[in-house]
Amino acid sequence: MTPTKRSPEVHGSGAGCFRRDTAHDDDETPRNLKQLLERMTSAGTPETICVEDILNAVGARAFGACLLVPSLILVSPVSGIPGAPTVGAIIIALIAGQMLFGRRTVWLPQYLMRRCLQRGQVEKSVAFLGPGARLVDKAINPRLDVLTRGIFRRLIAAACVLLALCMPLLEPLPFLNSLTAASVAAFALSLVAHDGLLAIAALGLMALGLGLAITGFL
Repeated sequence: MTPTKRSPEVHGSGAGCFRRDTAHDDDETPRNLKQLLERMTSAGTPETICVEDILNAVGARAFGACLLVPSLILVSPVSGIPGAPTVGAIIIALIAGQMLFGRRTVWLPQYLMRRCLQRGQVEKSVAFLGPGARLVDKAINPRLDVLTRGIFRRLIAAACVLLALCMPLLEPLPFLNSLTAASVAAFALSLVAHDGLLAIAALGLMALGLGLAITGFL
């Protein structure tokens, strides 16, 4: 993500808050990858798309969707931009940490909210993810939703925090970082779709990624 910043007057009254006039209600939040990718490309200006733009389009109360955005970006070729995995990891850790401790809406500091990508970079990432998103959307369904609620929701949040803490260390290893980000994306999508079976699959993907990372550093 580039260090481009928006001027302070476009933000809400508090540091890191969402613009309430553009944030979506819970019943309008994305329910699958296709909807999320459409929200991402519809946000921002003709030149740039900032973190604030995307999170406002997703909705401040949609923790799963908010987690899904940075993890998907890190699965795409954008993860090869120096520093992008670290910035994405910080955003993931902050969102998942707030979910872990029961916060009802997402908060990010202005420094992160103003971080931007060029629109062309985001559109290329969406095009890269599009075919896979269509396949995934056909496979996910609300099932075993108990595994995405209550204590299990917090366990998912804790797993995402752990994965985010590993990402800066794995930045020299793009493949492993993409696998780690894919684990976060799978956990996040399980929350969006209320798919407990996907949460179990995400746990397996997480174990594989961490195992490969440990092996790589030995």
